[in-house]
Amino acid sequence: MKLPEIGVKKPVATTMLFLAIIMLGLVSLKMLPLDIMPEMEFPSITVITIYPGASANEVEEQVTKPLETILSAAEHLSEIKSTSKENVSFIQLNYSWGSDVTSSANNARDLIELVKMELPQAAQQPIIYKINSSMTPVLAYGINAGINYNGIEKIVEEDIATPLRKIDGVGTVVYLGQPEREIRVSVNPQQLSAYGLSASQISTLLKANNISVPAGSINTGIYDFSVRVPGKFETVDEIGNTVIKAFNGQVIRLKDVAKIEDTFVEKEAFARNQIGEGVALMIQKQTGSNTVEVVNAVRAKMEEIEKTLPSDIELHEIISTDEIVTESVNNLTSSIWYALIFVTFVVLMFLREWKSSLIIFVTMPVSLISAFITMYAMGYTINLFSLMALVIAIGMVVDNAIVVLENITQHIEKGSKLKQAAIFGASEMGMAIAASTATTLVVFLPMLFMGGIVGIMFKQLAILTSVCLAVSLFTALTLTPMLSSKLLKEVPRDHKKQKRSKFYVASEKLFNKIENGYKMLLGWVVFHKSLTIIIAFAVFVLTMILGKSVGTDYIPDFDAGTVSVVFETEVGTSARQTDSVSQQILQLMLAEIPEIADSAVVSIAGQTKSGALTTVGFKEGKNAGSVVCHLTPPDKRKRTAGEIADAIRGQVESIPQIEKCRVHGGSALAAAVTGNKQPIEIIVSGNDFNKLNAVAIAFQEKMQAEKAFTDVATTIDPGKLEVQVIVDKEKASQMALNTAMVGMQVRQNLYGTESGNFSEEGDDYGIVVQYAPEHRNEVDKLKEMQITNLLGQQIPLAAIADIEENLGPLEIQRQSQQRYVKATAALAGISLGEATKIAREMIDNTEIPEGVSVEIGGQVNDQKSSFSSLLLIFFLGIALVYMVMAAQFESFKDPFIILFAIPFTLVGVILAFFVTGVTLSVTTFIGLIMLVGIVVNNGIVLVDYINMLRKRDYSLRDAVMEAGRSRLRPVLMTSLTTILGMLPMAISNGMGREMYAPLGITIIGGLLISTLVTLLLVPAIYTALYHHTLTTDRTAVRLKRQLEQEK
Repeated sequence: MKLPEIGVKKPVATTMLFLAIIMLGLVSLKMLPLDIMPEMEFPSITVITIYPGASANEVEEQVTKPLETILSAAEHLSEIKSTSKENVSFIQLNYSWGSDVTSSANNARDLIELVKMELPQAAQQPIIYKINSSMTPVLAYGINAGINYNGIEKIVEEDIATPLRKIDGVGTVVYLGQPEREIRVSVNPQQLSAYGLSASQISTLLKANNISVPAGSINTGIYDFSVRVPGKFETVDEIGNTVIKAFNGQVIRLKDVAKIEDTFVEKEAFARNQIGEGVALMIQKQTGSNTVEVVNAVRAKMEEIEKTLPSDIELHEIISTDEIVTESVNNLTSSIWYALIFVTFVVLMFLREWKSSLIIFVTMPVSLISAFITMYAMGYTINLFSLMALVIAIGMVVDNAIVVLENITQHIEKGSKLKQAAIFGASEMGMAIAASTATTLVVFLPMLFMGGIVGIMFKQLAILTSVCLAVSLFTALTLTPMLSSKLLKEVPRDHKKQKRSKFYVASEKLFNKIENGYKMLLGWVVFHKSLTIIIAFAVFVLTMILGKSVGTDYIPDFDAGTVSVVFETEVGTSARQTDSVSQQILQLMLAEIPEIADSAVVSIAGQTKSGALTTVGFKEGKNAGSVVCHLTPPDKRKRTAGEIADAIRGQVESIPQIEKCRVHGGSALAAAVTGNKQPIEIIVSGNDFNKLNAVAIAFQEKMQAEKAFTDVATTIDPGKLEVQVIVDKEKASQMALNTAMVGMQVRQNLYGTESGNFSEEGDDYGIVVQYAPEHRNEVDKLKEMQITNLLGQQIPLAAIADIEENLGPLEIQRQSQQRYVKATAALAGISLGEATKIAREMIDNTEIPEGVSVEIGGQVNDQKSSFSSLLLIFFLGIALVYMVMAAQFESFKDPFIILFAIPFTLVGVILAFFVTGVTLSVTTFIGLIMLVGIVVNNGIVLVDYINMLRKRDYSLRDAVMEAGRSRLRPVLMTSLTTILGMLPMAISNGMGREMYAPLGITIIGGLLISTLVTLLLVPAIYTALYHHTLTTDRTAVRLKRQLEQEK
């Protein structure tokens, strides 16, 4: 090994190298952004198409199906889902993990261009959204107003939203709930008919009279004049005075047949906070931006803006994610500091010399700071998972240095010179610590290729932990021997002259007693190796039987201080009535949840025309609403968000107008990570909606009868009462009409026609022509409607069509171009694995009619897929660890002996699960995989030393017992540093603990038992497998003694 020699002989160069690492690391740390999670771009895009005034059926037939057909040919597409609602179509395209989302979005955009001409003229251009973690708003405000309420839209857009969009790092600023000004022309159809006019003709006339025409130019030879014919309406009265016809010598103006109102669009989206109705403004950050910096910049700007607003405008911060980020990061940062203290204490306790402890302590910051350089180079953020990597690494990065220093110290105590001891001691252990580090690194290697959300979240953890361990190996072979040669002292020839503190002398006696006691125990174990192995395997089998009752979950939901209620009222309920229900829930929350932070509650009801609510994670629909409140930090309240949600669930469900609701306490981000899927979803597919609904209702009733489930609901659409105009095509053609003409004119009369814009002070407001309310809000009035044919004649609608009242769907869901319904449920105190068993029993005990297929979806499928990948990585890790050890030992047998520590790791993990109530989830599974590489390290050092002693002519038993005694301290030190390094993370009670504490608990539990196995079972198995060499050993010892006697 040349590295120790270089380090010792070139101390200045070595020092400069590590100072450079520290300096670059600190600079990188300062430049790293903060966030709660790694930046996540899901292999998924959403296509939103607005079709104003269309029913769900029309949206499905005219927009969704044509788009689905063409988009199903997209490259790397794994799944296509769609939802058709009134006015809007949502199509979600899910691609294979690893697909280039930007390329997929461009491909989808090209495909849409091919079918765009087939879409209805009234349908807007489809908009493509890439789904990533930045879609969750980082900040939201409630805006209330007094006398300026009617003009608040202009204030919000010009004075608030526009300045916010200019802030570095701000992505999208979305607001809703504001009154939108429009000029409404409510025509009287009877008067129009009297003059032989229609609403569509009025619309055309208004457009023709509200235009400025460039008419060319005049060149006089000296000057060049442009000619323009201005014709834009300058006042609302001017619109009413527009001449629409000359009739019997009289001029007929628009105001003679219509009422012109400067009013507001009929609201379909409402927002309110504890003060009252207002505007909800939500800010999204740009991908890769620092969440905390963006939030702070927005807050600072809002303080400036507030000073310029009218006195009756009030701004209230209602949602913020910076607290989640800072609290979680601060908690893990505290865990890092506590871990540093604990590890330092362990080192001091064992080495009992400040110089030796300093040598070990220096390796920690150097190794950890190197991770910051990697994070900056790879574009990572400081988040839960990058900090988890540092916490995990703290206890492990000192292991190599401890082993090297302990060996150097032994050589010094044997009388070697400092430099010789440093070089030889480090070189002697070089291969062993390289192998032990390699075993950990190869476990992380398969994790780099994990797909799915699990791969996104844990890839950073794997890379950063690997970097820290690799640097710790380099540090142990260069910096540790160099510092040892400079800081340690040679042992005097007369050991009695070496001064030791009373604490050192007392503790040394204690350690010697422990070592001698362990040596005696080890002697018994080696002598009774068969009994030891039988007892160990009996414990293993019993624990595995016990392990069958361990629950399983997917990704833990963590308490981010959010309680939300998502509800639906009866189909057909107006948005304003839905808003009144959300107001009841809001008041209920204010009364029943004293933990709500100041002003941190908002309700949103209805739907937006642009689908804006969907893009920021809210449910849309005239009968849908959401109420969200933000709580004080976890350490300032006694109840968790989940407990608070459970406490108010019954009161929310008792509100008469609510048909469906879900009350959830946790994190909106965690929900986004799981794709907003419920834990249990029973998906019922087929073509016959009657059969689908019957099966889904049957599952709903069974799930409601189970105490294990809560928030049980179905996606069954009971249908909305709708009026259908059934055109008699034969009669229509006889009267110079067709279905398209009839449908278009009925739409124009009822929904209205945009007839240009009215401009005022640089702002444009829509002019809408439609029948007056008294002529369009009754079914009988529809029969009286006059339709203009190709000859300009007025034909009664009743003469060419039948008017029927039927039920039409409010929402149509499709998967793989097939309709489906779901029965869904959240969990009430049971694990996802237990819930899955119950759901499967329900399916097995339910009669499924022909033509209907049933499957379990939701988080269950994601869990199954993730666990399959993780199980493969687990066994792949074991295989790679075996290969590394086999290469090191040049033996197939020795690695096999060390591997016995791995299955017994499960014993510690299962016992830890039972003690703490933790379940097997993605997080704990990752901990289990990491243990594969960690637990073998002590075994490698122990077996390597046994082999070394046997080469020095020690007998098998003597080699095993002496190696155990000699390696006891480093084994205990490395195990304790890792365990105590994890302890602060495992026992943390701060925000985000649900995500990282189970990982610490898993590693601690597994390492505790594996250390015991390494110290007792591994020597027993080693002795058993090499028992055949005992006779040879005895002969060799006897011959050696004879030779010594002869000399």
